[in-house]
Amino acid sequence: MFELLPTAAARVAPYPWGVKPRAVMLIGKNRAETTLATAALYCAGARLVDSNADLVLIVDAKAARECPHGLHAPLVAIVPPGEKRKALAAGVDAAYARPATWKAYSRLVERVLAEWAPTRRGSAPRRARTS
Repeated sequence: MFELLPTAAARVAPYPWGVKPRAVMLIGKNRAETTLATAALYCAGARLVDSNADLVLIVDAKAARECPHGLHAPLVAIVPPGEKRKALAAGVDAAYARPATWKAYSRLVERVLAEWAPTRRGSAPRRARTS
């Protein structure tokens, strides 16, 4: 009844089957800005979570001031260019200027995920099999 188009496989996130996508907690006050960030995160292959996040993405300088700091994940803000200093003063680990176009915004989100989300190299060493 339903057909799987050949282009559907190309749209799948670029992760191997055994690896979970990066968990991102999104915090924002502005609904339009949060919707834009949600779409960019889904395009980048991330999954949105409410707890146990690998990365906390803040899309508003007001939200950065009210953000709890005990989340045990890097706090990264994407804010308008004039509010980068306010976000850094609020205690985020990094602040990026929000681009005006969608393509540049989605590339920035992909770059932030690649830079700030933990990788396998950063994890604890595993004990090897001896037999």
